[in-house]
Amino acid sequence: MIVTIIINDNFRVNTLNISDIQSLGLSIIGFILVTLGGFGRLWASLYVEGFKTKRLITEGPYSMVRNPLYFFTIIILLGFCCVVKSIPIAIALLAGFSLLHIPAIINEEKKLLSKHDHLYKEYYHKTPRLIPNIFKYKRPISTDRIEVKIKKINNVIWEIIGYFMLYLAIDLYILI
Repeated sequence: MIVTIIINDNFRVNTLNISDIQSLGLSIIGFILVTLGGFGRLWASLYVEGFKTKRLITEGPYSMVRNPLYFFTIIILLGFCCVVKSIPIAIALLAGFSLLHIPAIINEEKKLLSKHDHLYKEYYHKTPRLIPNIFKYKRPISTDRIEVKIKKINNVIWEIIGYFMLYLAIDLYILI
């Protein structure tokens, strides 16, 4: 499907038959989603970067969902789907995410299960895989500290900046 979209002579974004106001609305919604997803990825990364399968993290965003990084990536992706304003491209983006990340999620769960056995089994059964349950949020105790690997967090920040730059490039491309 992706190859078909790319090699098609009519490949273009903004294929929806919508007014300029609706297009602006989708761009604003897309920007909000990319922003929320970016900050969400940073929040989740502060808890897990450098410890992804080494320690079982169950606080903060990980108390609501087992895979907050993937959840927030989906939010970013939905933001990009809004800005491209093209159903075929949106479907291709979501299909690509599914093909690449669902196997990764399953693989990470196997690693965590082998490393943390009964602790992870309990966490697995009470915490949703991909859609957060905000009522399960467990805030760290105020005396708790999280260890942050600065190099890893810097990489996440650059990744988020990249999302914003790509978003801007797509939105400017549509305007031209």
